[in-house]
Amino acid sequence: EAICKNPELWKKTYPHPTFVDLLKNVERMLAGSKSPVWIHGAYGTGKSQCAYTLKRILEVPEAELREYWEDDRYKHVFQTNANKDLLSRLLGHKERKIVTAYRYASGGINGTRDLLLAVQDSVKAALVEAGVSYQGENTLRDSVIAWLEDPLNKKHFDEYLQLPEFSSRFSQSTADEVLKDLHKGGELKELMENIFYLSDKRGITAFELNTDRLIDWLNDIINKNEIKIVLIWDEFSSYFKNNRNSLDEFQKIASLAQSTAFYFVVVTHQTSSVITNSQDQAWKVVQQRYEFTEITLPDSIAFDLIGSALEVNPAAKSTWESTANNLYALVPESSRAVMQMASITNDEVIKKIMPIHPYAAMVLKYIAEAFEANQRSMFDFIKTADNEDVKAFQWFISNTATDDERPLLTVDLLWNFFYEKGRNNLTADIQSILDTYPRQQNLSRKEQSVLKTILIIQAIDQRTGNQIELFRLTDKNLSLAFEGISELEGNAAVSIAKKLVNDGVLIKRKIGNNQEVYAVVALAGDQAKIEKNKNDLRSSLTTAKLIAECDLASVLPLTPALKLRFDIDPPNGKLLTASAGSDFTRLLTSLKSKDYGWRFIAVLCFAKDDTEVPLFRKAIEQAAASEDYKHIIFIDALSTPLGSDAFERYVEFQAMSMYYSSNDKDLARKYAKDAQNILDTEWKNSIEKGAFIVYTAANRAGERQPNATGVISTLHSLALTKYPIALDFHK
Repeated sequence: EAICKNPELWKKTYPHPTFVDLLKNVERMLAGSKSPVWIHGAYGTGKSQCAYTLKRILEVPEAELREYWEDDRYKHVFQTNANKDLLSRLLGHKERKIVTAYRYASGGINGTRDLLLAVQDSVKAALVEAGVSYQGENTLRDSVIAWLEDPLNKKHFDEYLQLPEFSSRFSQSTADEVLKDLHKGGELKELMENIFYLSDKRGITAFELNTDRLIDWLNDIINKNEIKIVLIWDEFSSYFKNNRNSLDEFQKIASLAQSTAFYFVVVTHQTSSVITNSQDQAWKVVQQRYEFTEITLPDSIAFDLIGSALEVNPAAKSTWESTANNLYALVPESSRAVMQMASITNDEVIKKIMPIHPYAAMVLKYIAEAFEANQRSMFDFIKTADNEDVKAFQWFISNTATDDERPLLTVDLLWNFFYEKGRNNLTADIQSILDTYPRQQNLSRKEQSVLKTILIIQAIDQRTGNQIELFRLTDKNLSLAFEGISELEGNAAVSIAKKLVNDGVLIKRKIGNNQEVYAVVALAGDQAKIEKNKNDLRSSLTTAKLIAECDLASVLPLTPALKLRFDIDPPNGKLLTASAGSDFTRLLTSLKSKDYGWRFIAVLCFAKDDTEVPLFRKAIEQAAASEDYKHIIFIDALSTPLGSDAFERYVEFQAMSMYYSSNDKDLARKYAKDAQNILDTEWKNSIEKGAFIVYTAANRAGERQPNATGVISTLHSLALTKYPIALDFHK
């Protein structure tokens, strides 16, 4: 959002090696390699910035692109022998007209129709913005409008809208009202879903939404206008999470690059977190369609990016250069150590990041990568506006003078932004260390600074597997972290750390090579207990227990009328639930001859992870096909399992809550809340937005619904079909 709001921000994208690789892969794509590009990478690596810059490179005029290419900050990268022809090749493609569509986020895309409509809407908007005259007469929505404007079709549609099955879905009462809303435009997703539902039920093939029709539309536009279309879809990871079992249509759209000039470029997190089962045949086909480009952030490039992000007022440039030199002179040893670690050979790189302490800059890069969301990247820390409530870089600039006792932004000053304001998005391993700080009382200001620094560096050291020498909390490294801070440099910080050891707040432990490091007491000797808690939880947390803990029986928002017909726990609106294996078998046995009279029996089925899905779905299909269970409505929510990654994070938080339950009730409650948020916020909300399959006596093969709203509409229709004059279901 921040990138899109500032259309000139793309010009500040530093052309680091992986970004240049991305441009080269895109150039090959446009030249006819027949493989669109898949951009992926860890949080905080600048994927979104790279994707948006790609969009702008493809659409801005030649003069503006040359201006970026020849910028003094970047030309040493672009003018190398390896890259010098890249600009001319890109300009050659641009001369043949490229229309670039851009879309962000995919959490609301559930099923093929959502995907097709989103692709069409994005491309259509890009065509309008680019001034392309011919936009295809037979769009999916336009086809509906054209069909409804026929008098005979309108008459039939009016008749359909009077049927209880459809009147309960549509807020419109007549075909004219539907036409009015379609012509008006805006948010029409729900209306289009209802129209397609009616068309499926009544066999109106003119409304049929399918991939082939979209492909024909795209081909028509590309051929008539002699253009290339690039659709860049950022934050596409959620699509794969919500639609992991229905990738065939997606890969058909992606494969268009093999036959026409339509390139579906997706941007996701690292593929290891997106592709949950690389051996799955559908995933294999998808992967074969793409050229993968990973955006990474080497340490040396991170420093270049930080330096580029710090803007100096042009009027104060000469004054600042002198100030930066003076600040740099305060940190010779830490600069040397950081430059060696990050393979930086030019000391101007360190000068450009002033007044950020070089040690803090290195920590900044690694702690930003420990976040599970984009809210706390390196760039957010630098760009967040001066605000007393969020103490980030600009707050430091506003509140610090160059002649202060602490003129450098040190590691401890990362605490507010990344922990106090960002704790909920930190990974559990980082949280478990930083959470020990609030337990300490009556610390002096200097002790607070030293302890915060030790905790942050210990967390990063653990995160990086104790592989980086600079993050080992030796006396030497602690001194480096405070170099240039008169009250804490030299042995001052070390003396405070030793006092904290004597006070029982910290310990020193041997790590080999005659080295000792500082560590927080709370976890130093108790990691074995935490690991035991994790193992116990992994073995005891069945899917059925997770369903109960998450209260998934209430995941469908039953209306008051539906509660009377389906509720097993009046008036809370809950359905029966089932998990795979013996739990499902027991439930079927108990319901085999159950008679609820005028009420309905519906069973919601869930899975913990992908491994449970295939056999459980087969068991559901067999039960739905059996005469013994024709009175049961089976609702398959297996397309949205909790997932192994989310389960592990839940286990970690619960294990920490168990650990602290006997010695810190507040912290135990905090971890328990973090664990519950994974179930409630991540899983339950995802299920409600995700796809379902509903099996009924009238449809033993199952009917796919795009989200919980679709399931509710189906339950309404079932009730009205059986009880057509029930007063509680009529408007």
